[in-house]
Amino acid sequence: MNMFDLLKLLALAKVDFVLVGGLAVALRGYSRFTMDVDVVLAMDEANLQRFIRAATKAGLHPAIPVPLESLAQPELIEQWYKEKGMLAFSLRSREAIATVLDVLLRPVVPFAELRKEATLLDVGTVQVPVASIEHLI
Repeated sequence: MNMFDLLKLLALAKVDFVLVGGLAVALRGYSRFTMDVDVVLAMDEANLQRFIRAATKAGLHPAIPVPLESLAQPELIEQWYKEKGMLAFSLRSREAIATVLDVLLRPVVPFAELRKEATLLDVGTVQVPVASIEHLI
């Protein structure tokens, strides 16, 4: 599954997210090579369950040896941040050249602000919320 297929999957699953990072920069028209998809999610239970279902459907699994459902456990996420400095929950497929999806857990800009200022951009047949240029900077 390529990066654009992954974004389409999230959009069709109605996951509330904002695209950030290198791919967002590239979609904004700046040359930027990237190998991963960086997103910030709305961290409410319903949205996390939609995300987990979509990631499972895509064949993604955590880069660390924990269940995907761990993402929906805020106390565990907080523990990982405090003990390990974990800033992103990385998912990848089992393919040799895997697309990596990083869910940013401690974004510099809070999700609500990112989402409010995001622009919907066409990515193939779906529209994807992409962080504003100001937030990407």
